[in-house]
Amino acid sequence: MTIIGTVVATSDSPSLENITLILNKDTQSKIERGQFVSISKSNTQVVLGIVTGIKKHNTYYETLDSSVQEIASRNYEAIFPIEEWESTQADVKPLGEINLETRRTSRLKFPVSPGSKVYVATSSVVSKFLGLKKDGIYLGDIPSNNVKIEVDLSRLLRKHLAILAISGAGKSYAASILLEEMLKRSKMSVLVIDPHGEYTSIVPPKSRNTRIEVIKGSYISIGVPELSAWEISEFIPEISAVQTRVLDNVISNLRKEAKPHYSLQDIIQNLERAETINTRTREALVSWLYSLNRTYLFSAESNPNFLEILEPGKIVILDLSDIQNLRSRRIIVLHSLRKLYYQRTRDKIPPSLFVIEEAHQFCPASSRSISKRIIETIAREGRKFYISLCLISQRPVHLSVTALSQCNTNLILRIRNPYDQDFIGKTSEGIDRSSLKMIPDLEIGEALLVGEAINYPTFFRIRSRYESDKDSSLTLEKMANRYENAWRRTQDSLEK
Repeated sequence: MTIIGTVVATSDSPSLENITLILNKDTQSKIERGQFVSISKSNTQVVLGIVTGIKKHNTYYETLDSSVQEIASRNYEAIFPIEEWESTQADVKPLGEINLETRRTSRLKFPVSPGSKVYVATSSVVSKFLGLKKDGIYLGDIPSNNVKIEVDLSRLLRKHLAILAISGAGKSYAASILLEEMLKRSKMSVLVIDPHGEYTSIVPPKSRNTRIEVIKGSYISIGVPELSAWEISEFIPEISAVQTRVLDNVISNLRKEAKPHYSLQDIIQNLERAETINTRTREALVSWLYSLNRTYLFSAESNPNFLEILEPGKIVILDLSDIQNLRSRRIIVLHSLRKLYYQRTRDKIPPSLFVIEEAHQFCPASSRSISKRIIETIAREGRKFYISLCLISQRPVHLSVTALSQCNTNLILRIRNPYDQDFIGKTSEGIDRSSLKMIPDLEIGEALLVGEAINYPTFFRIRSRYESDKDSSLTLEKMANRYENAWRRTQDSLEK
């Protein structure tokens, strides 16, 4: 192993919290922030640390008085070896110790000694320390340590996952990597709530993968005969318990009339004919049901049948891009998750992963949303029934604290909003201050994995997809050109 530096004594180093290194000039260009390094404590004990900062130092320029400035202005570098006074320092946060013989890890109990030699940590040492699993879910790599980020699926999803990043930082791409891995090795069923149709190209059309099914929002219908009065009331936040009981009586009468396929319009007509119901109660219920009916989501039969399509090892994508109304989207999410959660508690569907893109729209922090309660319920209780959540959001500060706090693993890409950063620091399990400071500087495709799935917050580069749809990477300019070409063809055909 090549020596990259030496531990030096400063006012706060070496300690249990910080180690300062002087890097070797011939290898310093290969060292970067977030890289793992090792320090030999004995023949069998190695201290593992992570580089948290790098800075240049030159004793020649330490005192910025007028004489130094005058010397610098006269270009003394040409006659005086000033560069030999320069050194590169790195700050390392010690993470713990590893016994090379037993492969056991433990916390650091005593500082390393000044003068200790520092090396780039080997991939085997890093993998062991982080708790990575060979042939696990392959998310990406740490190039500087030649480490594959392969995590145990149960550790990643058992206590829910959140993927957080600003728009354009790659959160949907990261989610597609997870879905690719699920297709390869998992027998869980997966439901993806896709508001913008971003996941329809997870596998190119030529692949014709029968384990992926895309359902357009306009194809979805909610069977009214399958709904109880209390289930209908969840679509109407303003309804009272008394009004729900009245609605229940009307539905019971419909069922006694042997009408197995009734609609909301049938319920409305029975309400309007029921003279014994209080006028104000009747008018309120009729108004609310008319409003629901105008969403065109309700009919006499449900479509699709989730019990038939949610199979082991299959991904079902609800593409809601053709539904612009947020209320209609929330109705679909509430109905779908509520039905699947109930069926999973009865063991009627396989253990499942629910991926919710733009989760802050469906489970907001402050505003009322009819889909919020079921998402929070799954976040709190889903793990008992082997249901996992993956919440994806570009504004974590607007996401329900109840839901996000139950996501014990976070995959965080670049986030620059200080309010979001502060919120992540308060709700993410295991994240430390030094890792939080590095989040705004992440490049596209770089991510921080923190929480239950890994032993220590780790920065890595997300891997490339095995298959990709080239159209999904179109730039704004190329998309504008494509639209112009299509528009011109349309105009030419009209002129002919």
